[in-house]
Amino acid sequence: MSKHPVFRHVIAFLLAFVFPLVAVFVWWGGFREVEITSGTAGPYTYAYMEQRGDYSKLPDLASTVAGHLTMQNIPAGLPITVLYSNPDVVDVGQRLGRTGFLLPPGVRVKYPLLQDSLPARSVVIARIQAGSLLAPSKAYAALDHYQQARGQGIRMPTVELYRAPDTPTQMGVLTVEMPNP
Repeated sequence: MSKHPVFRHVIAFLLAFVFPLVAVFVWWGGFREVEITSGTAGPYTYAYMEQRGDYSKLPDLASTVAGHLTMQNIPAGLPITVLYSNPDVVDVGQRLGRTGFLLPPGVRVKYPLLQDSLPARSVVIARIQAGSLLAPSKAYAALDHYQQARGQGIRMPTVELYRAPDTPTQMGVLTVEMPNP
C-alpha cells in the first residue's frame, strides 16, 4: 500500500517535468538527423560586421547589421555567418567571425556595414531542421564525425545560412558549408 503514493508522485513528476522537456527537445529537432552531402555552394554577396572574440555574441551583432540595413533601406536576405577560426584550436578571445545577411544583386552598403562576396565553391554541406540554438551544435558535431571518419578535422572557414521557418510551429533549417578540398 505504501508504494502506491510514491508511484503517483513519480507519474506526476514525469507528466509535469520530464515529458514536457522531452516534447520540447523533440520539437526543437533534438532527435533529427543531420544530412551531410557534397556539392557546390554560392556565389553569395553579403553585408556584414566582423567580430574577434566569443562566437556566442554574433547573434547580437547580426541584430545590429539588420538595423543598419533597415536604416539604409536595403532588404535583408538570409542570415549568413562566416566563421574563420576553429573553436577547437583557437582561443575564444582570438576567434574571428562575420555575421550579416545576403544581399540582392547590385546592392551596395554604406559604413559601418562592410560587404563581401563568396564565389561558387566545392563544399561539404551539413543541413538540419532544428531550433536556431540547437542546430549549430548538431551540425558541427555531424561534420566533425564525418571528417574524423576520413582522418581529418573540420576545415575553416565555414559558412552558416539559416532559413527561418514559415510558421511559428515549425523549425528553421540551418546549412553549414565547409570547404571541400
